[in-house]
Amino acid sequence: MTLLLFHVLLLLQPDSLRHPGFQDEKIYTVSEVNIKPEPVIGLQGFHDKWSKKVKYPEDAIRKKVQGMVFIEFVVNPDSTVADAAVRRGIGDGCDEAALKAFEELSRNGWKPGIKNDQPVKVKMVLPFAFRIIQG
Repeated sequence: MTLLLFHVLLLLQPDSLRHPGFQDEKIYTVSEVNIKPEPVIGLQGFHDKWSKKVKYPEDAIRKKVQGMVFIEFVVNPDSTVADAAVRRGIGDGCDEAALKAFEELSRNGWKPGIKNDQPVKVKMVLPFAFRIIQG
């Protein structure tokens, strides 16, 4: 009887209590969480460093390629970034340059997204602008 009662109680507990270390595997969007993920250094600081780290590809400059590269990624509950990829790009080496610099900077860590007071996986998209400034 005691064993049966234990199993009934175990079934009534939330997943996080039944399975230590359990994390919600659902990937949320930024609109679904209470607190959005952000780089440890802040979004403005991240964009500033990202801009300095990306090298405008010579071929793209020569062809006068300009525009936005959109990087899609997931911020995990443990503050790591996964699955970074170009969602929409402009080609001529710009996509790869933006992605490479993003991945290098993201190693410094992100604050995870929060939903119901718990860190969760959140999918995000950040833009990177390539502009040729004449001067």
